[in-house]
Amino acid sequence: MTNLIKPIMSDRIIENKNEGKEEHPEGSNGADSFNKKEEYENIKNVPSSISGTTEESDDEHTSTTSSSSGGNQIFGHLPIQNNLIPDAIGIKDYEDEEDTWSIGEDEEDTTESDSNTQFENDLKDTSNTGEKKSKKNKKSKKKKKGSKKSAMSQGKDGKVPTTNPPQQMANELKSSVGIMDKHILTISQGENNLFSPTEFVKSNSLKNQGPNKTPLSHSLLGFSNLGASNLLACQTPQLIPPSATTPLLNSNAPPVTNPLPDVAFCHKILDDQGNFIVPSSESPILDIDNLFNDIVIPGATSDQSSSNSKSSFIGSKEIPKSNVNNSSSTSSSNLNANINNNNNILNNQNQSFSNNNNEIPTELKILQLSGSRIYFNRELSELIYFYRILYEAYNPNLPILEKIRFVAITAQNLDMYFCKRALKLRLGYISTRKLLKPEERYINMVLNTTRNLTNETYNLFVNHLSPELSANNVFILKHDDLMDSEKFQLRGFFLQHVFPLMTPLVVDAGHPFPNLSNLSLNIAVLLQHDEDHNRFVRIKVPQRIPRFVHIKQRSPYSMITMEEIILANLDTLFPNTKIISKSLFRVTRHNDLKLSGEDQANDLLELIKTELHKRKFAPMVRLEVSQSMSSEILDMLKAQLHLDSSEVFIINGPLGLSDLFELCKLNLPHLKFEPWTPHIPRRLVNIAKFQNEDIFSVIRKGELLVNLPYLSFNSSVQFFIESAVKDPKVLAIKIAIYRTNSNSQLIRSLCEAATHKEVSVLVDLKASGDEEQNTKFARLLEQAGCHVSYGLVGLKTHSKIAMVVREEENGLREYLHYSTGNYNASTADIYADMGMFSCDQDLGEDMCNLFNYLTGYSRITSFKKLLIAPMNMRSTLIQLIDNEANFAKQGKEASIYAVMNGLDDKRLVNALYQASIAGVKIKLVVRGRCRILPGIPGLSDNITVISILGRFLEHSRIYCFHNNGQPKAYIASADWLHRNLKRRVEVMVPVEDPENIKELYSIINVYCNDTNAWEMLSDGRYKKISIPISEDSQMTFMKQTIQKHPVIWSK
Repeated sequence: MTNLIKPIMSDRIIENKNEGKEEHPEGSNGADSFNKKEEYENIKNVPSSISGTTEESDDEHTSTTSSSSGGNQIFGHLPIQNNLIPDAIGIKDYEDEEDTWSIGEDEEDTTESDSNTQFENDLKDTSNTGEKKSKKNKKSKKKKKGSKKSAMSQGKDGKVPTTNPPQQMANELKSSVGIMDKHILTISQGENNLFSPTEFVKSNSLKNQGPNKTPLSHSLLGFSNLGASNLLACQTPQLIPPSATTPLLNSNAPPVTNPLPDVAFCHKILDDQGNFIVPSSESPILDIDNLFNDIVIPGATSDQSSSNSKSSFIGSKEIPKSNVNNSSSTSSSNLNANINNNNNILNNQNQSFSNNNNEIPTELKILQLSGSRIYFNRELSELIYFYRILYEAYNPNLPILEKIRFVAITAQNLDMYFCKRALKLRLGYISTRKLLKPEERYINMVLNTTRNLTNETYNLFVNHLSPELSANNVFILKHDDLMDSEKFQLRGFFLQHVFPLMTPLVVDAGHPFPNLSNLSLNIAVLLQHDEDHNRFVRIKVPQRIPRFVHIKQRSPYSMITMEEIILANLDTLFPNTKIISKSLFRVTRHNDLKLSGEDQANDLLELIKTELHKRKFAPMVRLEVSQSMSSEILDMLKAQLHLDSSEVFIINGPLGLSDLFELCKLNLPHLKFEPWTPHIPRRLVNIAKFQNEDIFSVIRKGELLVNLPYLSFNSSVQFFIESAVKDPKVLAIKIAIYRTNSNSQLIRSLCEAATHKEVSVLVDLKASGDEEQNTKFARLLEQAGCHVSYGLVGLKTHSKIAMVVREEENGLREYLHYSTGNYNASTADIYADMGMFSCDQDLGEDMCNLFNYLTGYSRITSFKKLLIAPMNMRSTLIQLIDNEANFAKQGKEASIYAVMNGLDDKRLVNALYQASIAGVKIKLVVRGRCRILPGIPGLSDNITVISILGRFLEHSRIYCFHNNGQPKAYIASADWLHRNLKRRVEVMVPVEDPENIKELYSIINVYCNDTNAWEMLSDGRYKKISIPISEDSQMTFMKQTIQKHPVIWSK
């Protein structure tokens, strides 16, 4: 009976956008595992006086607390090199969540260049004065509290406080004039007079809130004690009022009550020239002509600044001038008397300013672009990256199943975005360096973009790709589409293979609301208990069985979803019971692992297990429901899960589009890309033919560069490790593993080697999404006899490095491998990465020192050739960029070519802007989010940013500098992201062989000449031609590989 029904393969390969995770993150819901009243009291009692902000970082497990006490506060963040601009000039330099430059936090590189040393020393002298004052004040704590209360009471009465913070700021600033950059110094004229584009809603609400504060919504209940995050430990978040709306980008997002897809709210995807522009071809994100109108120019009055100020957001609301003046009139009037004298002195020094025509210095513009969170912020930039992935499915030349794959990747990326990023938006704020800002306009813009992206995804799948699937004889059927005989056979399949897995959970006085797993698909059933009462029942759709089931009787590729089968056979679960309604829902939890007390933990392995357990009780951040769900059940779910209407997505289509990966496994080669089989590197082909040849002798002849997936991972990296295991002359193997595949041959080889060699393995237990798998591998390796370590406390070990120590005639020799990608055989076939083999003596010494640093307690701070984050990588990159700028200023040729996954480090962005102004030609290939804005007249005219998307995920990190005709080239494990450069152990290795340097330049040139690439516009959007006109870069690489490396790898 059941031989006509065949499930698709149940192993779902998950293609993570970051590192290639292979498993869905799991969790479960504990909606009633806390006391609501107690939770509300915990949140209500959070102190409202904020002295420091605990900053959360994406994909990181440590948090940094930025102090705002003492004299250091007025200096804020410092840009690099010779343009040292303090916060006091009026540009509020807000960091991304993972970024902090507070001087008091020792965030600087210990091996930074000495260009800022004198300034920092002078700054320390000034900050020490504040510290002495702070110590003195601690001795008279009661007196200090009394003076604070007095000042507060005077402020409420409208009188001038005796202690004026802006006046104190001006006095401290006056004392430090001699050590600051005299070309761009200006004076803070009160808190609200310094309104910049990043201060979207100046917190008058924080000051003017009366006793009747808006109560916290129920979506926050149960959050503080769940252990998933410590966001509420020190702050009271300012919630966005439900009625707050602002006409920003995508302000026409579908209403929360509208089922998706809603075609009326879909954006125009093509411009007049036939180009795709994301996220919208109709409205830009930033007003390039008015980017800097919010900068306060020295000498201009607050009224002039307010009248001339115009937000750089398209369609953004103006802040009423009366509110600004009323809130700052007291501080401004007192501060102006102290500042006027200083202005006369400063204006003579600031000759670069023209107060007559209000010209803005270039240095201020650069600081605004590189330092302000909106130019270009992480959330919006990442969502636009998801848009680019989705729009690849509009390519008419792509096979239909490859289009389905792009939709599945987009849906999975959205799932991960909600798991990691949505919680802070839900709380109504984004943490900043010193205090919280209720940035309503920015948050609403991101929320609208998220809903619009969801709407576009379902519109593409439901209205475009589903009919195209049917046209190619791939049908996704409903139960009503089946004939009676098919329904009968399907019922037999359900009773035999599915019914034993079903566990209906009723909700009543004796049965609490059940736990819900993260990203789980559930069925909500309403049963009639008696004439007056109904009962709610939840049924989880099993995740260990396929989502799609074949029905071969109708067509070779006719399928029905598992939830359709269960919904059609609910009567077998509830015999003799009336089913009033049945519908589907899917939940998403906050799933970002944060380690607290890592430096005090005795066993990191146990700490990881504890934190993973806490994920099961993390807050809900999204609820997806089918359109058929009744309002009664929906209201009950929102109440039980503590969600608001804005966090609910009503879907007219299948929930959880990430499961469409199963369709991509169908045996329909004519509906997929032509298969690509990796080739063997030409220098390794003849090893089997000659007995005296091995991979070590090949490496001794010179650097070996491997471009994956065009060349084979198994014939290079895996062969290197296996050769080391079998070679009796090899004495030791050392390797750092960040991610690997679940059935890893590499792990088995290392376990085998441990029986007769010294094997040291660093397994990072904090790899996001792979914590459980890496924990299992760590235990397996320990049991096999390997020396296993988990990395450095507070840092992820993101390096991909391996070293083989071999005994030879002249003594011990180190053979090394560096890679931009993971030691993962599964993703190596679909990720484009660079790897290099070497036996250079200096690199070998550096590698030994690096492993000692990672596994032991080495205090080494310098290396001969390797560049290590967080030690010296960022400072060296900045120096390389500045060198190109100096060459350009001398009239020499200067250029920077770089390939990476993301760019958001503000100091690097600042340096790139400076280099562009100097005349350096900069070409950046950035696959994911990018903070720099190209093509701004006078600032980034020489910067070009493109994004390459295709059948392979571009994961390489290649950095090339012209260096006055003597090129310097590097490959690295790190992107130009702040988290990579400051809170991860990363490795950047120089490529010294001239032929390999030419090859890297050739690779980047192929990228830059790709007519199918996405080009970044100056306002942050991306443009791409809708119909490809030539072969893309990846096809070019495949053809080049066939010519240069003709031998195909075969297992």
